[in-house]
Parts: sequence; structure tokens; C-alpha cells
Amino acid sequence: MLRKHGIISSMKTLKRALTQQLVVVIFLALSLQATSFYIDPGQGKIDNDGSAQNPWSTLQEVLTEGKIETRMYETKPAEPNTPLVPKNTGAPVKAGDTLLLRTGYHGDIYAREFYNEDYITIMAQSGHKPTAAHLELRSGCKWIVSGLTISPTFAAKYEKKTLIQFSSHSWTGPSWDCVAENCIAYSAPDASVWTRQEWDTLPCHGMSLPGKAMVCRNNHFKNVAFGITVSGDSCLVEYNRVENFSGDGMRGLGNYGVFQYNVIKNCYAVNANHDDGFQSWSDGPGGVGTGVVYGIILRGNTIINFEDPNQPFLGTLQGIGCFDGMFEDWRVENNVVITDHWHGITLSGATNCVMINNTVVDIRTATNMKPWIRIGDHKDGRHSTGCVVRNNLSPSYNCTGFDVTEDHNITVTNYEDYFVDYAKHDLHLKEGCAAIDSGSAQLAPPLDRDRRRRPHNGRIDIGAHEYGAISIKKKKRHYAKTSALTFVRSDHTISFVINHNQPKALEFYSVKGALVFSVSSFPSKTFAVPPNILSSGIYIARLVLPEENCRVRFFVSQ
Repeated sequence: MLRKHGIISSMKTLKRALTQQLVVVIFLALSLQATSFYIDPGQGKIDNDGSAQNPWSTLQEVLTEGKIETRMYETKPAEPNTPLVPKNTGAPVKAGDTLLLRTGYHGDIYAREFYNEDYITIMAQSGHKPTAAHLELRSGCKWIVSGLTISPTFAAKYEKKTLIQFSSHSWTGPSWDCVAENCIAYSAPDASVWTRQEWDTLPCHGMSLPGKAMVCRNNHFKNVAFGITVSGDSCLVEYNRVENFSGDGMRGLGNYGVFQYNVIKNCYAVNANHDDGFQSWSDGPGGVGTGVVYGIILRGNTIINFEDPNQPFLGTLQGIGCFDGMFEDWRVENNVVITDHWHGITLSGATNCVMINNTVVDIRTATNMKPWIRIGDHKDGRHSTGCVVRNNLSPSYNCTGFDVTEDHNITVTNYEDYFVDYAKHDLHLKEGCAAIDSGSAQLAPPLDRDRRRRPHNGRIDIGAHEYGAISIKKKKRHYAKTSALTFVRSDHTISFVINHNQPKALEFYSVKGALVFSVSSFPSKTFAVPPNILSSGIYIARLVLPEENCRVRFFVSQ
């Protein structure tokens, strides 16, 4: 008989593990030496050679004038078995190269059918601030976009459409395996004077990830409608900020996605949408609510209805609201939800899901809508089964179904008894409070919301924060400010893209500082970590460069 929660995995849980662990080795030897090209809207010309001294003009022109050698589907409509054939053969930019963008307006970026064999990086040159109205790379793969500032206000005419998207198309083909990181994207830099109607009609959506194995990392989306929407499988969304939104902060509709350490705050209620910090639903043969969403991880996210009680157009934000299951093999841990709606964290129609070490509080105690943590039945009456609700802090709990385990939870009635500064949204545990050393270690995460080790000096604490825990961060050193090292998780591989011409070594350390292994030879810009070297846990990859170093923290689950 199969046991729940990963002790002996079901086939669906095994699939999630396979998409997140190391299975095969891929070494791409497409180019012994990657090349960097320069693009300068102020000084460049498209007929130049793209060197630092003779840069090209704009990113949009580089994409449309055939400067990039890539691939496309041979026939249309693109089908899974349709072969890829060369496109722009002999163009100067090859797979593995980097396009360095200088300060200036690079256009309303749109390009389609770029199926790159190795990652092509589009990034801001150090010290520069490239801008664009929108960025849509449709029907393609292996793009890395980093360091752009994107807003329709940079264009001559404002146009409302998604700010960043790696879109798919039924004719030209799907997109997959793309990365957007370190970007700033907003509908307008300041929306404080917008009316209710303007908030309803003007803002763009932040980002759309419709394909598998995509990454959205360390981006700042501001003054948007819906923040980040993920419909592809095995995507990673981490360290992003969605600030000022009028729809849902994030949507996770694909399977086996990871949403971690994001901040979602300041909801503007201006229409009939029931706004959620995070929302998901299934889609099956009978429409919404007739399928299953598998294996989502929600870890360490912070959701705040509003920071300023005088903010215009306040509403009641649902924190994590997932109402049309089924939802199977989910893990919801270390999240902080500050809102004034009943649905602090809710899964309706859940199978083998774990809600553990979350902190939920009411942002306006005068209202009657005290937020809860809830495992409920599906709307069609199907029961939730095999779930665990443990180590949580919340004003209320509302769990139904069969075989739903609830233990080591605290119902918080007086926030001042538990938190350092509830009024200022500092929900770290107060010295001597009842949540300290009162949790269970069973299924508990090894780190807390601040990525500090659990347990500290005793038993596991209840809630998202571990009192007095030691940070895994080490003494501050000098690290590269550019994206010299990019972490990419594909279906069966964990890889690192090296955006530097002179790497000396790539080292992998455990969180305790022990060197696990290192490499000093790089036949390609992409290095795939060999299988079976890293067990489950958190690691730090350190790229050693001639004058500075770059590091990336990443998680392995198996």
C-alpha cells in the first residue's frame, strides 16, 4: 500500500521528483568560445559588426534584421514531431552568445521562431539601463533576459499588453526553457493619481509563462493588473516582487511549479474580480474544476493586502485561494499572509497536500472576516483526503474531508503576544511566546521564511519564522553584480549558464560550507550538473572569475 507525503511515493509524486532532480547529463559543445555583441541605441548602427567599438542600434532591429542564427519549425502548423531547421544561417550571433544592451530605448520588442540550441543571453551591460515598451519572444526556447526596464510609457503611444512574455502559438509553435531575471517592469512608474476606472483599464499584466521549464527570478512588477501567470509545467518563480496590482498577484496553473520567496503586496479592488495573492484552478475535459493540478510548491512567500491603510480602492484580498481542484501533492510552507478575508490559505479539493509552518494574520482586526487556514471539499462534493495541516499560526482553521491530520497548530487571538511588531507587519516570533519550540519536526521544512536553519536550540517553532535561527548567509564578500552565472532547471537537468569569457572554476558547496565538487573546464557556455552527485538540499554554486566571484543558491529535491 502506498504511504502518503513522500515516504513511498506515488507515480505522480515520482514524476515531480524527476522534474526537479538530476537525472541525465547534458554537455553542449556548440561553441568553444561564446561571443558578446553590443547594442547601443544612441551610437549604434545596424550595419556595424556589433563589437564594443561598433555596436548595433537596437535590440528590435537585431531580432528583425536576421543577426541571430537559430532554428524554426520546418512546416506549419508546428507539431511535436515537426523537425527544426536552420534559420538565418551564417548570422553573426550564435547559440551560446550574449547580447549586451546599452542605455537607451530598444523598441517594442517582438520576435518569433527562435529555437536556440544553447542559451542566448540578452542582458544590460554593466552600468547601463536599457529600456523597452514590452518584450514578447514568441515560439522559441533557450532565451535568458536580464536587467531590462520595461514599460509602455517609454513608447510614443501607450499600449496595454503583457510586459514580459515567452508566448506560444498554435501555428508557429510553443515556447519553453526561457529565463527572465533582474528586470523592472511597470505599466506606469507612478499610479498614485489613477482613478478607479484608470486602475481598471490601464494596467498591463506583468508576465506570462505558458511553456515548460521556464524561470521568473528576481523581477519587480509594479502597477499591473495580474502579476505573474504560469500555465506551463515545471516552472520556477522566485524572489520576485509584485507591487500594486488590480487582479491576482500570481497564478499557478501548470503542474510541478515552484513559487518561492516572492513578495506580493498592495491590492487595488476596482472591478468584480475576486482578487487573490496566489490563485490556482484545474482544467479538465469538463472545464474548470474537472482536472488535477499536481505538485505545486508554495514556499516562503509574503502576501500583504495593503501597506498603507489610506491606500485608495482597498478591498479584501484572498491570500492563497485555490477553489476548483483537485490539487494533489502540494506543499505549502513558510508563507506569511497578512489580509482581511476568510481565505488566508485555502485548498478546496486537496489530495495528499501539506500545509506546514505558515503564518496567517488579520490586517484589520475590526472586521469580522478573520482569515483561516482551510482544507475543504471540492465544489462538486468530492472530499479532500490524506492532507496534513501542522505547525501553523492563524486566527482560525476550517478543515474538512477524510483523513486530514491537524496538529501542533496555534489559534492566535492576541497578535502582540506572538509577534515582534504586528502593527508594522514584522511577524518574527517574540521572545518567550508560546509558538517557540512547540512544533513538530515531522514533515517540517529545514529552513524558515528567512531561509534560516530549523530547528534552533531545541524543537521546531510554530509559524513561518524560527526564533533565533542562524542565517545560512556567510560573511559578505565581493561578488559580481552582473548575471555571470544563471541557474536553469529543465525537465531532467539542473544546469548553469556561464555568461563570462574567462571562468576559472565552478564550485558547489553545501549550506554548511563544505565543498561538494568543482569543475575547471568548460567546453560549453552551459554546464549540466552530473546526476547523483547532489542529494536533496540547498547548495551554493560559486563561479570563480579573474577579478570577482558570482554565486547562486539553489535547491535540489528528489
